[in-house]
Amino acid sequence: MMLRIFILIFLLTVIPPVYLYRIYIKPRKGGHWRWIFFVPNIMILLAAIVLTVFETYTPHNAEITNWFFTLFTGYVVSESVFALCVGLSRIFRSRAIRNVGLALGVLSAVANVYIIAVGTTYGKNHIELKQHQLPHPALPQSFDGYRIVHLSDLHLASYGGKPDFVHRLVSLVNQQQPDLIVVTGDLVSYHADELLPYLDELKQLRARDGVVSIMGNHDYMMYIKWPSPSDREACISKLQHLQRSMGWNLLLNDHLYIRRGQDSIAIVGVENDGNPPFPQRADLPHALKGIPATHEGLPFFKILLSHDPSHWRRSVLPDTDIQITLSGHTHGGQLLIGGFHPISLVSSEWAGTYREGPRMLFVSTGLGEALFTFRYGVWPEIDVLTLQKRS
Repeated sequence: MMLRIFILIFLLTVIPPVYLYRIYIKPRKGGHWRWIFFVPNIMILLAAIVLTVFETYTPHNAEITNWFFTLFTGYVVSESVFALCVGLSRIFRSRAIRNVGLALGVLSAVANVYIIAVGTTYGKNHIELKQHQLPHPALPQSFDGYRIVHLSDLHLASYGGKPDFVHRLVSLVNQQQPDLIVVTGDLVSYHADELLPYLDELKQLRARDGVVSIMGNHDYMMYIKWPSPSDREACISKLQHLQRSMGWNLLLNDHLYIRRGQDSIAIVGVENDGNPPFPQRADLPHALKGIPATHEGLPFFKILLSHDPSHWRRSVLPDTDIQITLSGHTHGGQLLIGGFHPISLVSSEWAGTYREGPRMLFVSTGLGEALFTFRYGVWPEIDVLTLQKRS
């Protein structure tokens, strides 16, 4: 991950301070103290080089990376927005405009520091409970009002081995008295052992029809340099075993039925299927095999759990008749500024409900964080989905 963004890190760490030095520091008379201006940027750049060269996300390295991005976004990004405002204002000769640019630069830098401070403290711990209705005419009558709690992207490395957040999460979920709980992947960030401190807490999740889970891209332990492929596969198997030991129904390209009286629906779960470099392990035909085509003259009602929402347009819509797909993965970009979600620039389906005719995709922005424990505006969320029989 660091390698993919290293050029951006390099440019932001080098260009703004050089520009600001030429504008504000170099013209000043004085001794050799002026080079001190570059010290923070040099240290951050050296840290970026080391983290990129030796990139592997053991728990210790993941914590160091988190601190790096906290400092980078707090200092370097603040410096960059300040330099941008100053640079744009200096296109004009007017002293008044330059003063406005300077003031905007200071305000933008302070605002950025505020956002980082809030996002890394309050933001990552502020759980929101959201209610959603998912209506569909093919839903069997017995499932009208059926309530599903949708959890996604817990990224248990986010919580530093401390169970307080997970304890509050479990308490809030159980208070909803759901019919079903679904966990749509990225339970961990880097290693199966992240789950160990939370086993007892997560075992307490209660729903009438149990807990169903699937695998996300992080659950395949892609971000550690393993001694061998077999070591990585052993860690994946350990995570799967731990989920099942909690009583969860882990679906790996498979399905199960939920019954109410004479009616049934199928919960289908596939392994991760994302755009490269993310794993593509989903096998929809295998997962759907054996499900009846119809029930009482209507298409058999199916809910698909697929971690990456891009799977919906790539394969689910063109190749199946699945009515509802539940996904996560995007985290909603973990950032909302003035009503604007930056993730909307690179993703078409990243939060909430999307429809193509009667078919729906619901994307949860999830609970945890990967790489950088920060959320601002896109707070950790628990989604309560109520199924309704109506057009």
